Amino acid sequence: MGCIYCRPTLPPCRPKLTRYLPPQWTLNDFMALDAQFEFKIQRQEQSVCRKVSLDVPSAAGFQTYLQRFHFQRKRYAFCYGKFVKESDEDEKPMKAIVEAIYEPPQQVDPDAAEGFEVLEDPDEEKVDQIAALLGLTRVGWIFGHEPREKGHVFSAAEVIMAAEFQLEAAGGVEETPFVTVKVSQGTDGLVSVEAFQVSQQCMAMVAEEALEIDVDPKFCKVNDTFTAIQEGKASKTVENNFFLTVVPIVQHTSETLVAEFPRMNRDLDDRAPSNDEMKRHLQKSGSAGWTFEDRLADFNLLIYLSQFLDINADFPKICASVVDRSVPLDDGYKLIIKSMAGMDGSY
Repeated sequence: MGCIYCRPTLPPCRPKLTRYLPPQWTLNDFMALDAQFEFKIQRQEQSVCRKVSLDVPSAAGFQTYLQRFHFQRKRYAFCYGKFVKESDEDEKPMKAIVEAIYEPPQQVDPDAAEGFEVLEDPDEEKVDQIAALLGLTRVGWIFGHEPREKGHVFSAAEVIMAAEFQLEAAGGVEETPFVTVKVSQGTDGLVSVEAFQVSQQCMAMVAEEALEIDVDPKFCKVNDTFTAIQEGKASKTVENNFFLTVVPIVQHTSETLVAEFPRMNRDLDDRAPSNDEMKRHLQKSGSAGWTFEDRLADFNLLIYLSQFLDINADFPKICASVVDRSVPLDDGYKLIIKSMAGMDGSY
């Protein structure tokens, strides 16, 4: 990002600013303008998100797929749920509850800094609509990566990606409980699940395009247009850990949704979304205490169904029965869905 007078010209143009300054500008004016390109690096001691609760089946499904490739393929997904107050003393929601996980289209790319290529998602709008009908919103994202040496928590690409998602969730450089969950395997073979946020200063620097990917992934490079001050000295890089704040993790099992239907947008998996899989999934209704609505209450199944049913006309009624089981689903919808799945009988 160049200066405000010759954006987007790069490399840095601050030495040339005096040519453009109005005659009435003073040295203090110039120094104030120059200060906009300077960041005094400070560690944020506490995350905005006080806690994140993960739905166990959803998180386990994401982890199991990573284990299939021995964590050698990086992958990411979005977490849907709710922001709630952790205690009555909180003035605003500070806790993230993850109820479902959706894996958008992506292509494995070992040469990319992220480890994957983010592809266009034709279902993105429908996914968000279904989530909203269920009373959910995007509360975070989750990613998995290959085993790393101790101390290498985030790569620069992951820091920047986390900051971009937080900026989007907050609508700018504002506080947000939007959380980043990381699933990884240590060199000892043990799997760990951790949660973080990046600092608001990191968000501000990414918003200004002041941070870049460095040769050493454990550091973010500072764009030449900007200056980072650490311990009173200018620095060309910032260690990624300076930008991270830890978020405690707890677990729960969703009382509304199940997470058994095959995940969308996976390759080389044992199962893929299909009508046959829908039949296998829904056939469990009527047994072990399951109702048809109970089995229908799977986020990834609902996304699959949106390929065949109208998101505006049909899904408000379907999701209403999923959210409130005292509102039975109309028999007509049951017959339509059952027919799509190739099932006999009625519910």
